[in-house]
Amino acid sequence: MPTNKNALNRYIIIDSCLSRRNRIWTFKDLLNEVREKNNTGATVSIRTLRGDLEAMRSSTHYNAPIEFTRLKGYHYTDPDYSIFKSPLTSDDLVLLQQSLHTLKGLRGFGLADDLDELIQRLERQVPSAGISSTPILQLELAPDYTGTLHLKPLYKAIRERNPVKLHYQSYRATQASLEEVHPQLLKTFNGRWYLIALNEAKGPNLQNYALDRINLIEDSQLKFRAVDIDFSSYFNSLIGVTIPENNLGVETIRLHISAGRAPYLRTKKLHASQNIITDTSEGMEIELRLIINQEFRTLLLGFGPDLKVLAPESLRKSMKKLFKKALKQYE
Repeated sequence: MPTNKNALNRYIIIDSCLSRRNRIWTFKDLLNEVREKNNTGATVSIRTLRGDLEAMRSSTHYNAPIEFTRLKGYHYTDPDYSIFKSPLTSDDLVLLQQSLHTLKGLRGFGLADDLDELIQRLERQVPSAGISSTPILQLELAPDYTGTLHLKPLYKAIRERNPVKLHYQSYRATQASLEEVHPQLLKTFNGRWYLIALNEAKGPNLQNYALDRINLIEDSQLKFRAVDIDFSSYFNSLIGVTIPENNLGVETIRLHISAGRAPYLRTKKLHASQNIITDTSEGMEIELRLIINQEFRTLLLGFGPDLKVLAPESLRKSMKKLFKKALKQYE
């Protein structure tokens, strides 16, 4: 039952109304209730509500038994019905099965086995005629590199809120050091897995650990410390996973892109914050709002002579220094 977030929010409000059978719901009552409780900011018109009621009745959505009578108003003919009790449709199973093809890339790490079993149980309960077993969607997954053997125990540590001891050897270190951390999140970037964790010995800022640099994981006797961070938005102002120690916060970055490379960035933004300032035959000027880190500088280096940093001056100087250092490799 594919639908957008705004519509789903309205369906939930309507369902809540029709589940309250102690009053008669007229169309005007439903409209007022949806308008009052709808917190998405979207305008709810008479036409929108009529469309919502029809969509909820549809077999491709909830097949909701909604009827209207003068005596009862809008109501569910089944007093026990709720969209939260609605069985999944065949369309839902198609989407779940296709998603599972991607998630099966994690089966070797033990993360998708439970979901695989769930899908099989759902398939036994819902008709599966016409569901294709051939992948329609194929997403790029992190490759099977050295650190993937650590993914399952770290996943378990985060889920069960257990601190761990990492024998970790950074890229610049000649030997591993012991890092006692509170795991918070597993994240991929550029084909590599990272553990985002709190290391009290290094202060309040989160640290990231590339899984392929972990030699050994052991249990810790520390009491687990969670962080009050919304990870759904934590990386919104970053490219990559690293927040520098001398972080200046989100900065306004202006870049000039050559005319030949500009079409690439019109269709594939460097970052969600990208805005086009000017776009002429001479090239395109864009603006970004980001925390400047090493991953971002590495991305800019890949554009070579097709990109020039206009602001801030600190980024201009650091990029100039990097290009000079690279040039020396060819002298």
